[in-house]
Amino acid sequence: MAVIKRFVIHELFKDKTPDTAKELLDLSNGIIHSLATDLVKIKDSRTAVLWGQFKGTGDFPSKLKELDNRLSEEKGNAVFLELSKSTMESLYSEIVHTNSKGGYICFIEYESNRDCRVMAAMITNTAGIKLTKLKPTKEIHVDISKLHQAVDVNASGYFKSLTGENNKNYLSFIGKGKQTDYFTNAFDCINKITPAKAVHKAPEVLRDFLAQFDVDNATQKSARAQLVKYLTDNIDKEVHLSKINEIAVSHLPERCTEEEKNSFIAFSKQDKYEMPATFQARKSNVEKLAKIYYATDAFNLNFDLENIGLFGVEADSDKPILFNKDNDDVIIKGRMITPEVRAAIFQVILLDDEDTNDEED
Repeated sequence: MAVIKRFVIHELFKDKTPDTAKELLDLSNGIIHSLATDLVKIKDSRTAVLWGQFKGTGDFPSKLKELDNRLSEEKGNAVFLELSKSTMESLYSEIVHTNSKGGYICFIEYESNRDCRVMAAMITNTAGIKLTKLKPTKEIHVDISKLHQAVDVNASGYFKSLTGENNKNYLSFIGKGKQTDYFTNAFDCINKITPAKAVHKAPEVLRDFLAQFDVDNATQKSARAQLVKYLTDNIDKEVHLSKINEIAVSHLPERCTEEEKNSFIAFSKQDKYEMPATFQARKSNVEKLAKIYYATDAFNLNFDLENIGLFGVEADSDKPILFNKDNDDVIIKGRMITPEVRAAIFQVILLDDEDTNDEED
């Protein structure tokens, strides 16, 4: 659960210079704290996310370095406020060249899974929000459709990258295309997730999500097979995280609550997985999931994973290929041996026998 540490709201409209707050918001105010918490929750539930890093040349990452958790509360507040104000200048210089009208920019520093994170999100005239001098003054109900753009930075991960301790992605951003490029440009973001990585991570995140609920091995295999079929049926096309979500939910035990059933998207967006909303199911990457290929000097193995099962497991008894984990034998059942393969085997064996008989004579 996110622990909100600092929060401030500024106003950005392209037809006038930004209106910036003079102080941080008071988090002891329940309405203010609720808005910050809701914004983080909404960001976590959105599927249209890209993952990446800073380009390294912008003002935002440069000033973010100053937000050290060893600072006193007063100094940290001042650094955070200044960071947000300088970023508003960058946003304004970018938005004037677009058709975007702008809105309210919410800057939030929070802690999640022991990491310090900084989030900036744009909201517009959301129903239920009333801002007086950039302070919420009545009950708030944040509309998810109004979270147009957002950037979320794992500041702890970013600081580690500066010392060479971490080369993983440490930021995510919502919004893509010409209408929102100005937002990510102002924060110096660059997309670093490739289709290959997304295809590779898809079965991993599905497996780990189901494992939380003690899903049995047979159900896990069924879920994986359904995922691989979805990817295979859409080779070289765009596939959707929302569809993988459907596969995950359909394999959850009946005892799961609605909240648990709705938790896959947030789970898949953890730093460990970084699943984007859509990605291309590239043929070469999907085939690595769907097939096993192994070659030695003596033989080659190349078969679909759905055709192999475990020897002695009743549910796998009709599989054409069985693996005996006790002695590492691979058993190819008779129906896999076509007349052509059978003839070729006998031809080789008979030739070997004839060569042996010739040597004895």
